[in-house]
Amino acid sequence: MAKYYEWDDYYIPGTEVLRNLFTAPDKPYGETDPVKLRELEEFTVSIRMGTLAQHPIRGNFDFAHMKAIHKFLFQDVYEWAGEERTAPRFGEVPMSKKSGHNYFPAGEPMKEQLDKLYKDLRERDKYLVGLPQDEFVKKFAELWSEVNVVHAFREGNTRSQFVFFSQLAEYAGYELRSDVFAVGEPLRDEFIEARYEGHIDIKAKRLAAVLGQAITPLGNAQAENIEPETLNATRLGALSVASAKVRYSRGGPNISSRGGAVSPPVSKDDGLGL
Repeated sequence: MAKYYEWDDYYIPGTEVLRNLFTAPDKPYGETDPVKLRELEEFTVSIRMGTLAQHPIRGNFDFAHMKAIHKFLFQDVYEWAGEERTAPRFGEVPMSKKSGHNYFPAGEPMKEQLDKLYKDLRERDKYLVGLPQDEFVKKFAELWSEVNVVHAFREGNTRSQFVFFSQLAEYAGYELRSDVFAVGEPLRDEFIEARYEGHIDIKAKRLAAVLGQAITPLGNAQAENIEPETLNATRLGALSVASAKVRYSRGGPNISSRGGAVSPPVSKDDGLGL
């Protein structure tokens, strides 16, 4: 695998298109047309997304779990799927072109912050289990905002986060509905903008307001005091099978921080990618 030490190393030489796995004899670094690459990416990820709706990845809601989700979703598109970004580092230009949106520099600062966030989720917040809905939404939004500020991957953060946090919500006894973020739904743009505001809105109040309209209880499905990986192997799988049709057949989103159109559904129940 190529080494990516600087931001531009991720691009096909002479372009601003990410190196990708859609190679051909005349395209050794992958598809060079950004529109075609986006279509291919969204289609392949939508298929992977449908699979995860039925068969969630087991994990402990830590960075390894997030990376496993990212790798599964983007394994057909990027060779660095499942690997944290290696740029930008201290002293380099901000990753985002939006003013005021700076992310943790790659390397140890990023890893240390992620370790802290996931440790707090495990030890301090007990995976958000047992919280009334208002308190759950508040803490859920704060964690999502902080994870997003770190922005661990070069591409595909939003979609990986959506899968991860949907599973976390189910573990804690709640459903994160995806249909309310479909193209044309007012919450879609609000969700994207609220996540960007996490850089200045430390308490993620706007994100909590948005997510509060998309989170509903799962009745008696709230988790007992069981380790996440054990639960993921039993109840979380059962929950996802039962709720996949709800979450992914109602016209759910193909959300990315870039916006854009939804890919066609894989099937009625497998739904759309994120």
